Amino acid sequence: MRTSLLLSLLLASLCKVSAVEKTSPFLAWSPKGLTLGSELDTQVISVNDLERGAFNLADCSYKAILVVDEPELHSSDLGRGGRDKLKLQIQESVNSLQIPFVDGAVDLAGLAERLSQKCDTPLVTAEEDLGSTKNSFVLYKKLARQSTTKNDKSVDALISHIRSMVGDNFLVMYSSSQLKDFPTKQHLRARQAPGEPTPTPQTGLFHHYTFFSQGIFMGLLIAVIVVPIAIMGVLWNLSVQQPQRFEKKQN
Repeated sequence: MRTSLLLSLLLASLCKVSAVEKTSPFLAWSPKGLTLGSELDTQVISVNDLERGAFNLADCSYKAILVVDEPELHSSDLGRGGRDKLKLQIQESVNSLQIPFVDGAVDLAGLAERLSQKCDTPLVTAEEDLGSTKNSFVLYKKLARQSTTKNDKSVDALISHIRSMVGDNFLVMYSSSQLKDFPTKQHLRARQAPGEPTPTPQTGLFHHYTFFSQGIFMGLLIAVIVVPIAIMGVLWNLSVQQPQRFEKKQN
């Protein structure tokens, strides 16, 4: 019973880890402010619920709606370096929406097109076309596969350009339309300085198999201490004999 329970818990944990890997984050913020619904007040959400909630989140009162698509974006990437400008944009907004785990890739191009039809505004896919827009617009920006620092600077420059056109009356949606591919097996390698020669791989039986680990050492240590004490105690108990006669009463 206990074995089956432990196996079920282990399988459940593996499923959760696999599910987290196949996710993408969703960020939304605006200096003007957001009207957040209860459907987006969660940490884990399906793609369909997210797209429906994002469609309702985008109010047509915004003069500019920016939909940013960063390929292979994962929630773990947001905590790394090179995102200072993005963090500053979110911190300076009145309120923001951050959903770390969207179950799947978001169709951001389709979302931008639906928002354009909803608000009856032109859909812009190139930054060069922003000069021809006089009224409200929806801009779809797909980032290139480059470093996070370059993407961060590119988005910051684009938001600064939009701010110069419409002021603070804009909304930004930031997510990914392509999931990050995590390798099934990750090989751990020793860190070495640039230019340092690659160490010669070790061969032999003891380099390929583990015969003595920390768990084995702790087990032997406990056996060496506990087992002799237990044997000694058992022998002492067995050596206790029943008295053959009783002492005489003393007056």
